[in-house]
Amino acid sequence: MNSYYEKIIERNIGLLTDEQQRTLQKLCIAVFGVGGLGGVITEVLARSGIESFKIVDCDKFDTSNINRQIYAFTDTLDKNKIDVTETFLKKINPQIKIEKYMDVNEDNIKDILKEVNIAVLALDSIKPIVIISRVCSQSDIPLIEGWALPFGNVRVFTKNTPSLEEVYNLPTKGRNISSIPEEEFKQLKNYMLSTLKKIKGIEKFYGAIAVQRIMEGKIPSFAPMVWLNAVLMSIEVMKIALGWGKISLSPNFSLYDPFNNSIPTQEV
Repeated sequence: MNSYYEKIIERNIGLLTDEQQRTLQKLCIAVFGVGGLGGVITEVLARSGIESFKIVDCDKFDTSNINRQIYAFTDTLDKNKIDVTETFLKKINPQIKIEKYMDVNEDNIKDILKEVNIAVLALDSIKPIVIISRVCSQSDIPLIEGWALPFGNVRVFTKNTPSLEEVYNLPTKGRNISSIPEEEFKQLKNYMLSTLKKIKGIEKFYGAIAVQRIMEGKIPSFAPMVWLNAVLMSIEVMKIALGWGKISLSPNFSLYDPFNNSIPTQEV
């Protein structure tokens, strides 16, 4: 460890051993989507001492992002999210290595995942989700999933768990990506979101206005809920990397209702 790195992680030691900190330092994490969830996740992981990231996002920041996205400011509007994310992460630790991608597809997914230890899914576009989940499973890379819901929620897909397509019962199972029309992928987005109704109590947060906005592609999202879940997903990275506790394995979500301080149930 260089002297700067030793200083920024000094307060970690005691909760982490030196060996555990070195494990984190050597990790390479792929974060798919660096908006609401992914932005917070990258910052938490960088401040925890992880020094290698691959980040993927095709969007630019706009004013509607400011309510919840950690790198969205008046002076970052209309700038590429991956470029802004890189700038902020290097302000934390100039030694951080970052590979940036504007897109994920069948042609580049294996390159993106090369040397990656853990992948984090923080986007809601179904075609790349299916591509990422398939190759992570084939490559034995744990894939952490979460949604910006009022309840904390996180689960992990591995080569030994039910796959993402199986859990959501997607009609894409067993089909070549190239054979699936783009319109079908667009329709599957709302279908995937509708399956989250299996989480007991979640429906009370989504009245008629929320449902209408979801159908229009304007999914309601609120900073406290987004950041709560981003932290839970970040902790899952630590659990996998360091062998801590019990991993939140598919098909179940690990859930937390912060409003009632309780653990919701879910249908599988």
